[in-house]
Amino acid sequence: MTARVVTVTLNPAIDVTYRVAALHLGGTTRISDVRSRAGGKGVNVAAVLRELGGESLVLALTTTRTPDEFRDGLDGLGLAHRLVPALPAVRRTVAVVTRTDGTTMLQENGFPAGETAEAGILDGLGAELAAGAGAVVISGSVPEGLDADVPAKLVRLCTRHAVPVIADVSGAALRQVAGSGAVLMPNEEELKELGGPDAGQDLVAGGAPAVVVTLGPEGAIAVTARGTWRARPAEVVTGNPAGAGDAGAAALARHLIGTSEVDWPAALADVVATSAAAVLRPVAGEVDVAARDRWMSAVEVERIR
Repeated sequence: MTARVVTVTLNPAIDVTYRVAALHLGGTTRISDVRSRAGGKGVNVAAVLRELGGESLVLALTTTRTPDEFRDGLDGLGLAHRLVPALPAVRRTVAVVTRTDGTTMLQENGFPAGETAEAGILDGLGAELAAGAGAVVISGSVPEGLDADVPAKLVRLCTRHAVPVIADVSGAALRQVAGSGAVLMPNEEELKELGGPDAGQDLVAGGAPAVVVTLGPEGAIAVTARGTWRARPAEVVTGNPAGAGDAGAAALARHLIGTSEVDWPAALADVVATSAAAVLRPVAGEVDVAARDRWMSAVEVERIR
């Protein structure tokens, strides 16, 4: 049985997806299809892991209020979870999807976390690590009320338990986590904030096991101490890109479990194929598994360093 992957979401959400014929700015838009579910980047990762046949657990902050729509949403998705009530409410995100204009995202920043949030999330992760987690994925933004170094503290806790960890965070949290021992998953813009095109090499030299740079429809690059590879999608894919990066993180996590010698070309091909397969689905946290399986062997991977 595959070891469980724990996903950490400090700023959870209720994700709402509207599919419309066209978005009329300044006017009225009729919504033909509405979907709502518990969300946040770590929830998306956990949901994709399950679709790929793995076992996952969502570790997240949630509201102190009842009823708890986020908790109920996780139950509805059938996702195992350990929740820390420390938010006055859970934010909402809205994706408006049209055929002609693609996806427009509307994202609330989130509500400030209470003073018990940091200790609660650290204790929760410690318990899951002691129970035998195979890998950890820390995803998304850090809400007001928590310091930007909390993801780095979580990573260091994982390294003390010798459990591989992926950090898909941004801004100040990414700068804090860069030297903490996590596999980093920035996008191109986030990598620029850390020093530009060559920052991946510097981050690996500074202690990151690997840096996987996601390039959207152009694929991804993996920078490691053993080499650098680039992978390109097998096909041009159109659809809803929300959650594609989370799907890639889920794919990568499976390659980190139980090994110190990752097959990076295979892992990178999986990241790109799974990310592309997520674009085909209307809601973040889902993948077209058949397309992903078809593309796995067709993704072009080349060593560039």
